Amino acid sequence: MDKNEYKKSILRLALFTGELMLSNGAETYRVEDSVIRICKSRGFNHVNVFTSPTVIIISDERFDGFTFMKVIKNRSMNLEKISLLNSFSREFVSNKDLNIDSAIDKLKEISTKSTYSAKFVYICTSLGSAFFAVTLGGNNFITFISAFITAIVGCIVFDKMMLISSIPAFSSLISSIMIAIFGVIFTQITSLDTPKMIIVGSITPLLPGVSFIRGIRDLISGDLISGVSLAFDATITAISLACGVGLVLDVWIRFGGSF
Repeated sequence: MDKNEYKKSILRLALFTGELMLSNGAETYRVEDSVIRICKSRGFNHVNVFTSPTVIIISDERFDGFTFMKVIKNRSMNLEKISLLNSFSREFVSNKDLNIDSAIDKLKEISTKSTYSAKFVYICTSLGSAFFAVTLGGNNFITFISAFITAIVGCIVFDKMMLISSIPAFSSLISSIMIAIFGVIFTQITSLDTPKMIIVGSITPLLPGVSFIRGIRDLISGDLISGVSLAFDATITAISLACGVGLVLDVWIRFGGSF
């Protein structure tokens, strides 16, 4: 393999690593640092990286002008894969004998690594929501069970809507409507006076807290485009959740309900 082909392979490897890190929720500075370290470990010291939540670009304009770009269409939050990718980048940097084909195979293995089953995630998420609802003041078994069931419904609806439409704000809107509807239903058929605790507890897993904190972190570190994008995305999601809940509660109150 000649030098140009070898450099292209390294840039593609770095791009693949950055793509996986971005799509699994890594911070901008972490992605750029990992990509640059991978390139420098093989002697390419003049590589520039531009990263935003939706695209990553790697280029060397000083010598040969090789440029690679990847658009990130789907993003999620998977801390386990981020940890594995961090470990991979350190191993690649420290182990000069690790060839590109083996490295690509490791990245593919990480990208296809199965996580927890959907049922397990739903149950754990709903338990957290139910306990949160109880700590907010709904200190009874009915609130716990109602919030548990409502949170499961909200998570399932969100995942199903993401399969239909990859727009998180739209999925959040529909999920929040379903959560508010179930909160109202449980209030009507049980001895609860208000659906407030059920709704607040159940909607917690959908809140964009991580995205907002990542946006603030990027702004502080100087990644203005990424920071503003993430903060704006978190704001739109929060507005969608508020609109969904507000729509249902407005209708319910008009028909004599109380909140």
